[in-house]
Amino acid sequence: MRTPRSCNPDPEPLLGHPVPAQMLEIPFGKRTFTVLLDYQARTQLSVTVHPDSTITAFAPVECNLEKVRERLCRRAAWIARQIDYFHQFQPLATEPRYLSGETHVFLGRQYRLNVQLCQTSGVSLKGAFFEINLPDHGNVTEVKRLLQAWRTDHSKKLFRKRLQILFRPFIQRGAIPPLLSIRHMQKRWGSCSPARRITLNTDLLKAPLPCIDYVIVHELCHLLHSNHDRKFFRLLQQIMPDWEKRKHRLERVRIKN
Repeated sequence: MRTPRSCNPDPEPLLGHPVPAQMLEIPFGKRTFTVLLDYQARTQLSVTVHPDSTITAFAPVECNLEKVRERLCRRAAWIARQIDYFHQFQPLATEPRYLSGETHVFLGRQYRLNVQLCQTSGVSLKGAFFEINLPDHGNVTEVKRLLQAWRTDHSKKLFRKRLQILFRPFIQRGAIPPLLSIRHMQKRWGSCSPARRITLNTDLLKAPLPCIDYVIVHELCHLLHSNHDRKFFRLLQQIMPDWEKRKHRLERVRIKN
C-alpha cells in the first residue's frame, strides 16, 4: 500500500503490445501532468497520485499505449483533484535535528525531545516527552540512533500484535497467515508480496492506531485479492466499514524521505 492515495478499482482490461516504461504528459486545461508509466502482470490500469504530487501508473504487460494514454486523459480531472487535495496540507517537515525541544510524533501524538546527561544510554516515553539519556549530551548522532532504535523495537512489537489480532476474520475466509517484515520505505506504508510477505513501514508508527490497523487490514485483503478490484474493496468494506475515514486521516501523516 502506498502512502495517501485514492485507488482505481475500474476493471477495464487493456490489450495490445508491450511498451517499455516511460514518462507520459497528460494535458488538463492549462495544466500538464507528468505520469511515470510502468508495466506489471495485471489486467487493469492503476493510477496513483502521491503526496509529493508525483504520479505513477501501472498497466498490463501487454497493452496498447494509446489506450493507456486515453484512459489517463479521462482520469486527468481526478488526478487534479488529488494533487489539489494534497496541496492543502503543510509542506513536508524539514530534517529533524534531534535536539532538546524538538517535536516528534508517535501514534498520532506530538512529543518533545528532552536530551539529558546520564551515564547509561536509553530512551523512554514520559508524559509529553521522549526522554533521551546518554553520556555525551551533545552527541546528536547518538540521539538519532537511540530514537530510531526505540522506534524500530516498538514498531516490531506493535505491528506483530496488531497483525495477529486483525488476521482473525481472514482465517474463516481461507487466508494463510502471512510473514511480516518491517523496514523504512520511501513511498509506501505497506505492501503484500505474492509470497504472502507483508511489509510495513517503520514510519507508520507516527500514525494513530486506527490508521495503522487500516494499513494492516488493507494488506491482509491482498492475501485474497492481489489487485484493487471490486472484490478487494468489497472485502475491505466487510472487514473495516470505516476504512475510508481511516484512510483520509492517514493522509495527514508524512513519510520522511
